[in-house]
Order: sequence, then structure tokens, then C-alpha cells
Amino acid sequence: MQTKCLLSALAVAGLSVPALGQFVVDGTRDAAYGAALATQTNPTGFGDATDPTGLGGGGELDAAYAVANFATGKLNVLLTGNIESNFNKVSVFIDSQVGGENILDGSLAYDFGDISSNFGGLGFDAGFTADYHLFGRWGGGAFEVDIVDRAASTAGAELGNFGAATVGTGTGVQSGTILAGGGATATTGADAGTFLTQDVAFGFNNTNILGVTDATADPIAANAVLTGFEFEIDLADIGSPGVGDVIQIHAVYGNGDNNYHSNQVLGGLPSGTGNLGGDGAGGFTGNLAGVNFAQFQGDQFFRVPVLVPEPASLALLGLGGLAMLRRRK
Repeated sequence: MQTKCLLSALAVAGLSVPALGQFVVDGTRDAAYGAALATQTNPTGFGDATDPTGLGGGGELDAAYAVANFATGKLNVLLTGNIESNFNKVSVFIDSQVGGENILDGSLAYDFGDISSNFGGLGFDAGFTADYHLFGRWGGGAFEVDIVDRAASTAGAELGNFGAATVGTGTGVQSGTILAGGGATATTGADAGTFLTQDVAFGFNNTNILGVTDATADPIAANAVLTGFEFEIDLADIGSPGVGDVIQIHAVYGNGDNNYHSNQVLGGLPSGTGNLGGDGAGGFTGNLAGVNFAQFQGDQFFRVPVLVPEPASLALLGLGGLAMLRRRK
């Protein structure tokens, strides 16, 4: 395994292990999330959201919150901001197990019309290898979420599950479930394999009018946003990372055809970066092969350590010193 850091004790690390509480998966930030793990560094290039009903235009990613709780076996993630109701997407790539893709394979074709193939050739930062791809979208009706196990998929045989909101359809606040198992819960055609053993709950609250605008990116304002896209997934369904492991997540806002990326990425791109487009500089090329996050300073992903709640966390970690926080490599 590749060691990310070795910390002798909680005090030395400056890492507090919270009393990890319960989450209501409704797209609204719970206190149990704690502080943001990543904050937006750029004004949105996809329009500022100003409609408090959540039905207007504009898309942004303001901040990322996540907790991986070994005791409950769940990963909870909230990406605050907005998603425009024109089938634009927030894509969440999860690096949680051995292996994965640093450069995405375009032969793994899923999503409507197999347009995920447009991701082929996209590169991540060094040290980030995607295992799972979860993405949310809506087009005025039900908010929809897919998740695909890219690490276990092959060309023509993708493993994925799909879910559409069942509460609040057509409004700016929706929620639903990606069901485990096969049958009608699977994606269609060549994508009909499934891999989830537990349901994935998701919530979407698009009523934010705060945060970054199309002209400014104030980190205080971005961290003040309370609503966005949220999901809860079982750790066993993403490779069973354990205590001391670190899950890495890359989130990005792009168009519905997966061939034009905005500048809304968490972790954030360097300040002043415009829309990435398909060539990394805002140009449209028909795919994302020209986007390579390794060319940008800093990490365009955030890290989520797998923790246990107090008091068990203190007994396990505080007395004997904090074990290695590591990626599963």
C-alpha cells in the first residue's frame, strides 16, 4: 500500500475525529459533515444560479463535504451548489480501491447513447485512479443518478445501477434511491449489469442563490452554501475501504454530452482558470481527451479518511496513536 501520511497521534496531526452523527440524505448540509474538504476557487463559467425555486438556470460547485464512517459502513457526500435543468451533469469519480484509471478508457460506453465514451483520454492528477463514476443530471423532470463500477467493467459489459427521484419530481428539491440488484434497476442495453448490494440514497436541493457567482469566487460565501447534490453509499460497494484508508474524490460540472467541462471542479482549479471545454483551454473538440488535470497546479480532488466515531475512535486511535492514513495501493 502507498502511504499518504504517518501521524503519531491525533494532537500531532491536528485531526479531530468527530462524533459522526446521522445524516438525512436530502441535499441539505447536516452538522455531522463538519468543515468543507474542498472549496471552489473560481467564478462559475456555466452561469450563476439566482432563482430561489431552483428551477432557473446556472450551475456551480461551491464546496465538498464527506464523511466515511467505518461503524455504519457508509460514505456520505454533499456537493453544495446548483445543477441546471438542461441535462448538465455533476460527475463524481471515486478512487477507493487498488487499481483504477488515471487516464479514462473511452471503450467503457454507458450513459444515454453511450456518451460516456467522450470521457476517453481524460487524465487525472498523479496519484488519482478512478474506480467508480457516479453522476447526477436532470432535465426538468425527475433528477437522475447513475453509478458505474469502471474498475470491474469491460468494453461492452459495463456494471452500473440507475435511479430516478421519486419525491419532489419537477421541483427544485428532489430525492430518491438507486436500487441494488438487477432487473428494472439496471441501466439498459449493453449496460445491463449491476453491482450494488445496498441501495444508494440521494438528495438534490437546487435552491441555492449564494456561493460563487459568474464574476466572483469568495471562499467564505462558497462555504456558507447549505444545499446541493448529496448521496450515501455503502463502503462495501466501493471496495470496502477500512479504518486508516483514504478515499479520494474528484467532482466536476459539465454538459450533458460529456464533451465540455466547466471550470467548476472540487478540489478547485487554480484561481482564474476558465471553462476547460474539451481541450483543457475552453475549446470544443467533441470529447474530453484534451483535458488533463495533471497540468494544473494542486490536486483537483479531495480526500476522505475512513474514520470511526467517538468514543470508539479515541479508544482505537487516540491511545495508541493514529495509524497510517493510506490509500489502498
